[in-house]
Amino acid sequence: MAIQEAIPISAEHPTRRKRRRWILPALFLLAVLLVLGHSAVSAEEEPSTMLGASASVPGGLARLNGVMPYKEFVALENREVPAELAGDVPSGAHQVVVLLELTAMDPEGLEFTADDYVVDRLGKNRSPVVWSSPSEASLAQGQTMQAELVFEVPDKALELTLEGADDVRLSMGSDHHSGGGRR
Repeated sequence: MAIQEAIPISAEHPTRRKRRRWILPALFLLAVLLVLGHSAVSAEEEPSTMLGASASVPGGLARLNGVMPYKEFVALENREVPAELAGDVPSGAHQVVVLLELTAMDPEGLEFTADDYVVDRLGKNRSPVVWSSPSEASLAQGQTMQAELVFEVPDKALELTLEGADDVRLSMGSDHHSGGGRR
């Protein structure tokens, strides 16, 4: 009969000891990555400027004078709908017109390009400009202009923000959704 040597209960296999040695640093690294990931996801954005208030843009000031359903705006202004906007709007969306006033304050003036502006929606979704008048303009110091920017936004969007040149953020509010339906 062979005599078996008694193995102490506290003895571990060598690979198990190596694994245990890496558990604490791995957990620490995971915790650091989770904290960094959470702060990146929940980073505070600059608050948007309230509807009607002025915000700085390169060369001057920008202000939203109004936001309303585009069809309603066209009817109030007794205008014809441009051919680019005469087609169907995607299901679950409607067109809004944003009345953006720009004033050149700097001696160099202010350059406006409609494509610099997007509507930021909940969940980091963005709507680009689908039509504008004008689409580009150069303003000399002291000049003011009003641009009409048309966007397609979801019917049930709550709070929308117009983002533009130099990270300007202008709150569009939610009044243009007051009817709750397609406009």
